[in-house]
Amino acid sequence: MRNIASSSSTPKWTYDVFLSFRGEDVRKNFVDFLYSSLQQKGIYTFKDDEKLERGRSISSALLQAIKESRIAVIIFSENYAASSWCLDELAEIIYCNQALGQTILPVFYYVDPSVVRKQKGSFGQAFVKHEDEIEDKERIRRWRAALAEAASISGWDVPSTADGHESKCIQQIVEDVMGKLKNFVEDDEENHVGIHSRVQKINAFLNLVADEVRSVGIWGMSGIGKTTLARAVFDRISTHFEGAIFLHEVREHSKRYGLENLQEKILSEILRIKELRINNVFEGSNMIKKRLCYKKVLIVLDDIDHLDQLEALAGKHDWFGKGSRIIITTKDKHLLVKHDIDRMYKVEVLDKYEAVQLFSWNAFKKNCPAKDYEELSLQIVHYAGGLPLALKILGSFLYGRDMTEWRSEVERLKKIPEDDIMKKLTVSFDGLQRIEKEIFLDIACFFKGKKKENIARVLDSFNFYPHIGIKVLIEKSLITVSKGRILMHPLIQEMGWQIVREKAPEEPGKHSRLWVDEDICDVLARDRVTENVEGLWLHLSTPKYVAIKNEAFEKMIKLRLLKIHNAYVSRGPNHLPNEIRWLNWHGYPSKSLPDSFQAEKLVGIKLQNSRIIELWKGIKFLNKLKFINLSHSQKLIRTPDFTGIPSLERLVLENCSSLIEIHSSAGYLKSLKLLNLRNCTSLRRLPKQILLESLEVIILSGCSKVDEFPEILGPMNHLRAVYWEATAVKELPPSIENLTALVVLNLSYCKSLASLPSSISKLKCLKALILSGCSKLGRLPEELGYIESLEEIYGDETAISQPPSSIILLKNLRTLSFRGCQAMALSWRARLSSLVLHARGVKSW
Repeated sequence: MRNIASSSSTPKWTYDVFLSFRGEDVRKNFVDFLYSSLQQKGIYTFKDDEKLERGRSISSALLQAIKESRIAVIIFSENYAASSWCLDELAEIIYCNQALGQTILPVFYYVDPSVVRKQKGSFGQAFVKHEDEIEDKERIRRWRAALAEAASISGWDVPSTADGHESKCIQQIVEDVMGKLKNFVEDDEENHVGIHSRVQKINAFLNLVADEVRSVGIWGMSGIGKTTLARAVFDRISTHFEGAIFLHEVREHSKRYGLENLQEKILSEILRIKELRINNVFEGSNMIKKRLCYKKVLIVLDDIDHLDQLEALAGKHDWFGKGSRIIITTKDKHLLVKHDIDRMYKVEVLDKYEAVQLFSWNAFKKNCPAKDYEELSLQIVHYAGGLPLALKILGSFLYGRDMTEWRSEVERLKKIPEDDIMKKLTVSFDGLQRIEKEIFLDIACFFKGKKKENIARVLDSFNFYPHIGIKVLIEKSLITVSKGRILMHPLIQEMGWQIVREKAPEEPGKHSRLWVDEDICDVLARDRVTENVEGLWLHLSTPKYVAIKNEAFEKMIKLRLLKIHNAYVSRGPNHLPNEIRWLNWHGYPSKSLPDSFQAEKLVGIKLQNSRIIELWKGIKFLNKLKFINLSHSQKLIRTPDFTGIPSLERLVLENCSSLIEIHSSAGYLKSLKLLNLRNCTSLRRLPKQILLESLEVIILSGCSKVDEFPEILGPMNHLRAVYWEATAVKELPPSIENLTALVVLNLSYCKSLASLPSSISKLKCLKALILSGCSKLGRLPEELGYIESLEEIYGDETAISQPPSSIILLKNLRTLSFRGCQAMALSWRARLSSLVLHARGVKSW
C-alpha cells in the first residue's frame, strides 16, 4: 500500500465520474445506458474502451484516470471478482478515496452487498481460483480489503430500486451523482470571497425553470471578477444541460486563431466530435444553428469585445434548443445592448467585509488579518477600493513582510490617486528594479502568451537577466506561467500599456514600445517615429500593404527588437539601427541586409519567406549572433562567410529551394548546435571538412543533389542525430567514427549509397540505424555486431542479400526489419528468425 501522506492534498480532477465494471456482465446494457445518461447531463465520465487490450496488470493510463476522477461508480455484478483487472481498479479506487478524498458510489447489480463484503458465492469462488493462480498474496489481501470496504459504503441495490426498473434506477443514480457534484462546487465556492450572493443573482436572471432560451450579460471593468463569477455559475449549473462549454478569453483567442476555431470548439465539445473543420465564419454559424437548435445547451462566452464575436458564436436565440442559456462577460455594456441580451448584470466592487477577507487570504493565508496588522490592513483595503485584482496583488506583495515594510508600503500608496484604478495597480510595478520593469513592459507589449523559454532567450539578449527577473514578476503576481507560457491578466497588461503611453498619450511615435497595428502603420507611413522607440512589434492578423518611409528606421537609434509579419512592403529599408538584437521580418523585401547594418549586438535573425539572395557580402563580425533562420527564402543562393560569427548556435535554412552552397566556414562553427537544411533541393556543396564540436542535430533530409558526406576532422561528442534521408550520398567517410555520441543515423532512401564503412562499429552510442530504401546497398559491414547499443535496424527495400553473422551479438536489438529485400534468401530469413527474433523477442521484420 502506498503512503497516503505522500499524496497531493489538492488533486487535479479531470473527470467527474469513473465507471468500474465487468464488461461481459453489464457493458452492453446497464453500463452503456448509465454512461449515456451521465454524458447527456454534462457529467464528464471515463469508461474504458471495450477494445482496450488488457494484460495481467492495470495500465498506467487507467490508473491516472481513476486518480483524476471525483467520483468512482463501482458496478458489482456476478463475475466482477473473477477479473483481476477489476479488482486492481477497485484497490486503486479505495486508495484514492483514502488519500485524495475521492467519493465512492457502489451499485449492486443483482448481487447482495453481503456477498461482496464477505466474498461469498461467486465472489468466493473467484478468490479460490485467484489464490491458486497468483503467488502475490499481498495483492489478494488488498483485493479482499477493498471489496469489504467498498461494500460497506451506502449505495444502490438495483433489484430493490424502482421495483427493479433499470432505466428508473439509472435516472436515480445520475441524480445522486449530480447532487454530489453540486456539493463539490458549493464547497469550492467557499474559497471565492463574495461570490455566493452574486451567483444567486445571476441564477435568478437565468431562471433555469423557464423553457425559453435566455441570455445574460455580465459586464464591468477589468479585474472586477467577471470571469470568476461566470465560472462559478457555470460549475454550479452545467450538469442541468445536454451540453456545456466555457470559452475563455474570446477576445484574445479570436484574434490569434480566428472565430472559426472558437466555432469548432463549441461544436466539438457539445457534440463530442473529435475532428471538425470549419472553413469560414458563415459556415460555422450555420452549422451551430443547424446542429444545436434542438439541444439544451449552456454556453459561456468570456471577454467579448466585438459584436462580430457574438454574432458568430451565439447569433440568435433560435440557434439553440429550448431551455438553453447563454452567458457573456464583457467590459463593454453597449455590446450587450446591441445584441439584445435579455438581462444584464453589472459586477460591483467588493464591500468592505469581503475585501478584508480576500486581502487576508492573500496577505496572511487566512480569512482575517493577523493580530497587530488590522489597522494597516484596513488602510490597504480602503486604498484598493474593493477591486479584487488589486487586493490580490497587494496582499501577495505584503505576504511575509515585517511591520516596518508594511508601514512603508502604506505611506507609499497614499501618493497614488485613489480614483485612478490603473494607477493603483502600478504599486507592484513601482516596487520593481529597473531591469525588472523593462522585462514587465516587454511582456505586456510583446510577449504575453508566448513560451517562457523563448521569451527568456530574447530578454537575455537585452542583458535583462530574465531567469531571476521573471521569477520576481511571478512572485509579485504580475505574471503567471501555465503550460510553459507566460500569462498576464488583461488589467495588468493594460496597466503596462498605460505606463508606456503616459508621457505622450497622443503621440505613439514617442513611446518606448510600439505594438498597436494602427499606431505602427501610421508612424511608419508619416515618419513620426523618434529615437525613443526600443521595440516595434507589427503582427498583422491578415496580410496588408504597409507604407514605410525610408527615413523611419534611421531615427530609431535605440531599436533593439523589430518584428514585422504579414506586412507587404514595396521596398526594403536602406538602413537598420545597429542596436537591434532581434530582427524578425517575415517576408523581408530586400535582396540583402543594408550594407550599413553593422549590428554588433545582434543575437537573432529570422527572415522567413524573404526575398534575400545573399544575407550579406564578405565577412561581418557579429560575435553575439546565435540564431539565423531564413527558411522558405526561395531566392537565397548562398550563405555568407561565417568566420565572424563564432557564437552561432542555430542555422535554419529549410526549404530554401535555390540555395546552391554552404560556405566552407560553416564547417568550423564551434558553437553550432542545430544545422537544418531540409529540402534545399538545389544544394550541391557542403563544407568538405567539418569540426562542429557542439553540434547536436544535423538535418539534410530531401537535399537530393548532395552527394558527399563531409570529412569529420575530430571528435564531435554532442551530435546525437543525423538525418540525411533522400540525398545523393554514395558513401560515408571512415571518419564517421568521430561521431562518438550519435544515437540516430537516418540514411533512408539514399539510392546511391552502396556501402557503409567498417568504422561505423566505433559508434558506441548508436541505437537506430535506418537504411530503408537504399536500393544499391548490398551488404552491411561485418563489424556491425560490435555496436552493442543498437536497438533498431531498418533495411527495408535494400539489395542486402544476407546480414552479417555478427548480428547475433546485438544483445539490445529490439527491431530488425528487412521487408522487401528481394535478394535475401529464404534460408537467411529462417536463420535470422531462429537466431535473433525468437531468442530476444525482436519485433517483426
